[in-house]
Amino acid sequence: MIERWARPLSGLWNGIAGVSNAVYRALGTPGKLFQDFLNGSWLGHPVHAVITDVVVGGATIAVVLDMLRFFLGVGGLEDALTWSIGLVCLAGVAAIVTGLTDFKDTATGDERNVTGLHGTINIIGIVLFALSFFLRLGGAHDTGFWVFLLGYLVISVGAYIGGHVVFKYGYMVNRSAFARGKKAAEYTPVLAAAELAEATPTKAAFGATTLVLVRRGDVVSALKESCSHAGGPLSEGTLHGDTIVCPWHHSAFRLSDGRVHHGPATSRQVAYRARINEGQVEIQGPID
Repeated sequence: MIERWARPLSGLWNGIAGVSNAVYRALGTPGKLFQDFLNGSWLGHPVHAVITDVVVGGATIAVVLDMLRFFLGVGGLEDALTWSIGLVCLAGVAAIVTGLTDFKDTATGDERNVTGLHGTINIIGIVLFALSFFLRLGGAHDTGFWVFLLGYLVISVGAYIGGHVVFKYGYMVNRSAFARGKKAAEYTPVLAAAELAEATPTKAAFGATTLVLVRRGDVVSALKESCSHAGGPLSEGTLHGDTIVCPWHHSAFRLSDGRVHHGPATSRQVAYRARINEGQVEIQGPID
């Protein structure tokens, strides 16, 4: 049902993602670093999810206090409510900025459509929160209460849709969380060394797990082939220094251990020990 609501505005969602991508590209290297910060590549967890907890948690407390004030006549809460709602508004702006940064790398189709609907509904809720804040600054606390309550109901709908995006589509979750492959105690041959070209990402099977191998001289690096961000094929990626860059959304992972060098990925790529032995590329792992 949510998908049916969101699909008619797919052109709008694609346009927003395109504009966000264009802005970050125009900013160059500083834009890439700013994107890493907003995605949460440094945190190992999306920043957006952390900030939305502040919005929803702060708004819930404010609603409870406002009901005590409005319905039960509890006094002395006006100033505390005003500035608490101000904090919620600031967190809401941060949630919008981080959400737009994540949104530009969503898959097209229903995932992007529903995520766009989630964001738009929450922006409306934040606008209502801001209106309530300014009404309270002018002393209209009762009017501000009803506006804030309406905003809280809107935000609740948006939060529900956000949960739908995460749990149905796996949005911004680690795609490698349940796919680490077998824990091999011994090295296992996966490819003839002669078939692994120098400095060329190459796909190889390690049991049921697909890896990407990169050879530089006698040193071989091995990572899980599907990107932890959105499942992109790293074997079709490019090498930049000591990193491999996903072709889909340009997450960069360090070849030696899979650590995130640039987002939007926030989770480390699963890495494996690799060596060349008797003309074979052998794999052991994964590395913890």
